[in-house]
Amino acid sequence: MSLSHPHCPRRSGARLSALLPSAMLMLFAMGAFASLPAANAANAAPAAVRVEPLPAQPLIERARDGQQLDFDLLFHNPGSAALELIGLELAWFDRDGRFAGQRRLDRNGDSATMSILTVPNRTLPAGGRLVVFNPFARFPADAWLGDLRVEAVFRAGADGPEQRVALRLAPRTFAPATPLSLPLKGEVFIHDGHDLNAHHRRLDITGGMTTHFGIAGNFMRHAHDFVVTDAQGRLFLDDGARPEDWFGWGVPVLSVGDGVVLRARDGMRDNRKGEPPPFDQAAIMQDLTLFLGNHVLVDHGNGEFSLFAHLKQGSVAVKPGQKIARGEPLGAMGMSGDAFLVHLHYQLQSGPAFEEGLPAMFEGVRVRTGEGWSAPYTGTVDSGDVVEAVAR
Repeated sequence: MSLSHPHCPRRSGARLSALLPSAMLMLFAMGAFASLPAANAANAAPAAVRVEPLPAQPLIERARDGQQLDFDLLFHNPGSAALELIGLELAWFDRDGRFAGQRRLDRNGDSATMSILTVPNRTLPAGGRLVVFNPFARFPADAWLGDLRVEAVFRAGADGPEQRVALRLAPRTFAPATPLSLPLKGEVFIHDGHDLNAHHRRLDITGGMTTHFGIAGNFMRHAHDFVVTDAQGRLFLDDGARPEDWFGWGVPVLSVGDGVVLRARDGMRDNRKGEPPPFDQAAIMQDLTLFLGNHVLVDHGNGEFSLFAHLKQGSVAVKPGQKIARGEPLGAMGMSGDAFLVHLHYQLQSGPAFEEGLPAMFEGVRVRTGEGWSAPYTGTVDSGDVVEAVAR
């Protein structure tokens, strides 16, 4: 699912929930300006760039083979000139505050090899905002990430003065209070998860649609698109023109945990491969939940909510207010809403609308390794994994 285009991720054409205040969040700007000619000494310095993290409390997601920092940086430019991002650094410190390491993107190299070019959007408009998705996302499992410093360098034009802005962060490790299981039985493939390259991870809150709906955080930050494949990784028979030709069509979708159904929608027709959904952009600008298609929202308590989207028309088996147990059927995998393939979109989130996403830690999961299966574990799964639930 995506908010960049009403038919995305077809490839054609909220408020932020405060999870916990960061005890160490410290924002400061440092001017590092080139020497100005004496005639310009009286000129006012450029208005300082500001930066804030999204979400306000960054979370550490513990994966089977490491840790992930899935936060964004939101820069604000109060000045009258556009600025270009020319450097970005992330440093981490040990529990005693001693420097422990650093990663950076900069202009070292030529016009084709500078590492800063891996950040696709680097222009901070005058009077505007810029979202940068943290490019330093993956860390070893034994790294302590409780004290970080992010520093960015901007410049106005080719020869303009530089501005440096820095942010001190105290990420915390997150584990849901709700015991969770995978929402599907059997072997499933995560077609798109929430790694740095996944579309769920790259929601720009400064875009037109997110601004229109007042969305201030990424509700899909830790989402998954589950599909079913054959032994060769194919998603469908023949050309997949009919939804029923897809291997995942009609596969039962199960509640990941105990809770109460808050919302259940059924009745939207399923899409066909290569065809648009049954709504246009004008309709979705009136009701953003249309892009979810047939869906179920479950309140687990503890500020944790599960969303199951793109369900098959006529399959939703629960009603609002109904209590459900982990493993209970909710509906079936389909292709409704803004879906270009038969799949289940699942996400854990911090509110009932479009609040920040949360890492889902599934119990009793194992992953294909190429030489069999991993040992069962409790943790996250992500893009490219072939997974299955081990019987409880």
